[in-house]
Amino acid sequence: MDPNQRSSTNCKRQVNRGVLDLPHEMISEILCRLPTESILICRVVCKTWYAITKDPCFINTLGNSHYQPTRLILKPLPYEDIGRTPYYLVLVDMEKHKTRRIPLEKMFQELQITCSCNGFLSMAPPKKLDPVVIYNPITGDRLILPLSNSKSKVSCQVVGLGFDASTNKYKVVRAYTGLSSRRKVRRFEIISLGESSWRELSAPQRIVNRDSSGVTFLSGALYWTMSKGISTIVVQFDLTDEKFRVISFPRYFSSRHVSLGLVDIRGIVTLVQGDSNTVRLWRIGDGEGEDELSFYFYISYDTHVKWGGGFSCAFLRQINQESYLLQVGYWNSQNERQEHLTQYFPNKVQFLDLKLRGLPDSFKTLCFKPSLVPLPK
Repeated sequence: MDPNQRSSTNCKRQVNRGVLDLPHEMISEILCRLPTESILICRVVCKTWYAITKDPCFINTLGNSHYQPTRLILKPLPYEDIGRTPYYLVLVDMEKHKTRRIPLEKMFQELQITCSCNGFLSMAPPKKLDPVVIYNPITGDRLILPLSNSKSKVSCQVVGLGFDASTNKYKVVRAYTGLSSRRKVRRFEIISLGESSWRELSAPQRIVNRDSSGVTFLSGALYWTMSKGISTIVVQFDLTDEKFRVISFPRYFSSRHVSLGLVDIRGIVTLVQGDSNTVRLWRIGDGEGEDELSFYFYISYDTHVKWGGGFSCAFLRQINQESYLLQVGYWNSQNERQEHLTQYFPNKVQFLDLKLRGLPDSFKTLCFKPSLVPLPK
């Protein structure tokens, strides 16, 4: 070999060796700045990197790192033609405008994503109690929860997943409507990950006689949207004391004929009320009585778009101080549902359609922060 080539090769080897021999703290800091999927690739480089990325301190630091932004996880909605039904999830990186497909195992194909918490997804069938699965789509880890003791047929089920910081335990709560002796029975059940059985929760009568349409984990509690006819309420379930609280609306608030959704805006639980061409945001504060909560008006925007007539709009999250991320849907000329992601600038009254390759035609969306946290056994 030419002496110059030999010298260059030795230099490269020294540099590569030097990277591997960096202090563990520095390697950890570098790895924390990578996307979570890239960290999984780095695990196979050497035993040192594998050990660092498996360390609980590193995983905890990664979860709290501002280099790991909140993303979106999408589950394509099934087609009427079962042969065209997609069996994958889509992970969306809004900052880099990229999408990545995550193949789904056969057991997940009939399950819906119901809630997201710390990188875990709760998945369950909408009209059966079992199975309920906790799934980390980044690592592929899954945990099938114990079967329910209830034998009743189910017409509707909504499952929520949350983290109780006081006990460092993940808890799963489900609300379901069962059919017993020709009458509807609405029940709530709870289980902590690692426990062997579900237990029934006692809920106020005002809650029990309503159907659940969605649940969200925000700021240490589960929030349920519940309806009876055209009347809608929002219910908070505190994971620490395991109590339900109805969040009341002001007297001048009308929840009829509007779309309601709960989102996290800068760490604050916010109710989005969409009515025709106006969007109003409400926040949660103390109610009139002790241990009561109530919504108070925060801000409103004129979208200058008349929603309805086949068009729908749902707030997903705040992108920055000037804009929000929306999911806009409509029915095309073939009577098929079409949806896309849109950036909305309320002060400029502008809508920017995000041209992201790899999005399914119609999908259910949850905000999701990738994590390497192992599932509790």
